[in-house]
Amino acid sequence: MKKSLLSGLILAGSFLLFNNDASAEELSNSTSQPSESTDNIVYYDTDKQDILITDEVIIRTIEPSESLLKRTIRLGINTLNNGVWDLLGHETVYSNSSIWHSTGGDFKVEIEQTDFGPVFYQLKEQDPYIDDNVGKQYSISGSKYFALEYRGISGYVDDDGVKGAAEFYMAKLTHKSNGYFMAFYD
Repeated sequence: MKKSLLSGLILAGSFLLFNNDASAEELSNSTSQPSESTDNIVYYDTDKQDILITDEVIIRTIEPSESLLKRTIRLGINTLNNGVWDLLGHETVYSNSSIWHSTGGDFKVEIEQTDFGPVFYQLKEQDPYIDDNVGKQYSISGSKYFALEYRGISGYVDDDGVKGAAEFYMAKLTHKSNGYFMAFYD
């Protein structure tokens, strides 16, 4: 009787220990890093870098006074000239932004990151069956304004949604309990 009771306690204890490890792993994934391979992640620290240029994106740290969104709102204009960023809109984002339509060329997202991070971002293109990742995932550290300028995204323009436009949204993969101000430009 004592042997079976002791065996039962050991078995139950190992089950609880196993469950606690799984819960700790799930908790760390939900707040610190997404569950994707680190080979597909680009790291950027706004406190140590002013700009990072890759084949697909330019990341710039910007001062709030330099924000295109703030200038546009202050002046009350939305320029529609080629070579100038057109403001599509802005919102507070907790996990996934709204869908923003782009006619191709370049696409920009300005973000006011309020946590020091790292915070993981992924630009996505909405499709009927499975959404496409646009480029790599970006891990941003530092509490500042920054801009992600995606270059040459015309390949995502299709006829699935709005004719001749790509349907982009920004996925914030960590720190989902805090809303970040984002502005979207085409």
